[in-house]
Amino acid sequence: MAALAGCAASVSPDAPPTHAEPASLVGAADFVQAQRRRVEGLERFASRGSAELRWTDEQGDHFEQAQVELAWLDHGRRLAFRADKVGERLVWVGADASQWWIFEPKAEPPSLLVGPRGTVPPRSPVPFAGPESVMELLAATPWPDHATLAAADQPGEHWLGWRRIAAVGGWAATRVRVRQPGSLPDRVELLADDGTVLAASVLSRPLSLEVIGLPPGAWPDVPGTVRLEMGTDTSWEVFWDTPGTAPERLKERLFDLDALRSVMRPQRVEVLGGRAP
Repeated sequence: MAALAGCAASVSPDAPPTHAEPASLVGAADFVQAQRRRVEGLERFASRGSAELRWTDEQGDHFEQAQVELAWLDHGRRLAFRADKVGERLVWVGADASQWWIFEPKAEPPSLLVGPRGTVPPRSPVPFAGPESVMELLAATPWPDHATLAAADQPGEHWLGWRRIAAVGGWAATRVRVRQPGSLPDRVELLADDGTVLAASVLSRPLSLEVIGLPPGAWPDVPGTVRLEMGTDTSWEVFWDTPGTAPERLKERLFDLDALRSVMRPQRVEVLGGRAP
């Protein structure tokens, strides 16, 4: 399946796509501060769902369906994503504070790829440029103070954009399309240094995430439906169900590479920068 690829759209990574400030008393700082408060409730997350995968390669157009599960702890410092089809494990992607990993049980031979945080896999069966990109595309991370605001095409819409302090592979900047401070953005784009859109997410059907210890009015919204776009030839549509934060859904073994390796038993293990025995 195609990895992240650039598409025809291109914008300046230094600013949102239009440069006129919106005629509103709401400024960039209002969106940044409200997002920071929203993601305080996203310290942990778990949800199951279904996914529809579409891609095009030299063999033509393809379509697959899968059952998926996503979980994270510590605001995404530990992360786990898996996809299954009819009881078969297709892929398991994860990360801890220092490294990420990709298990491919269907590869010949079954394989494991491991790399340090802040690097991008040279190949990937999922829309994955490291765990940082997963959290950004889900609007689950704080937005930086240096973000700038500009009007979007439709009345009431704004673009908030910023350059990353440290690029992750080709990902150098981000922009999000927003309406009201504190609400879920409806689109997130990861940009290359030249402004090319590497990947985008369309976020819809907000669901309230029950957070133990917070009153219902303080529960953050998360997207119930996520469309991931990677260039012009690859997309995922994920429909999440019953997101929650209960401890029984966030077992430590989900984020433990040694424990996962003992279960998955890859025959080929590759570490970026070298090869593990």
